[in-house]
Amino acid sequence: MSTDQKGDISPSFALTRRIAMLRKSQGLSQQQLADALGVSRSAVAFWETGRVGSLRKYIPKLAVLFGVSTEAFLTGMIEEDIPAVLTPDEDDLLRLYRKLDPEMKLTAQKWMERQVHKQNAVRQKEARLNEARQKDSRPDLSPSVRAKAESAS
Repeated sequence: MSTDQKGDISPSFALTRRIAMLRKSQGLSQQQLADALGVSRSAVAFWETGRVGSLRKYIPKLAVLFGVSTEAFLTGMIEEDIPAVLTPDEDDLLRLYRKLDPEMKLTAQKWMERQVHKQNAVRQKEARLNEARQKDSRPDLSPSVRAKAESAS
């Protein structure tokens, strides 16, 4: 990994990681990306492993291919003013998120998505259990009447 003396990832290394991340997010193989750019697969592999040699002249084409601005492709960020009202904890999370490199941002997003899915699964299970408890707690219905009512719905 290419880092500077402060331990930060170098911009060129971050760019090479961004190429791989964007390529994968588009569902492209190295060969497919190479074919789209008119270069060899080994050139794409070189770019993704930090040997950026001839990359500079392909940056505009890569940005278009990945559907991002050249600025976003080079920096991983888009500067756009978006009005938002944030709670203090949301502000803290956003500040920390912005400090992550692009690959770690993707990892953080995937982790949060998994947590939301787990939370939703737990809520759905609780809702089904509550629904079952409510059906079982109907004192006015005999088991046979309750079974008929359930089969009708």
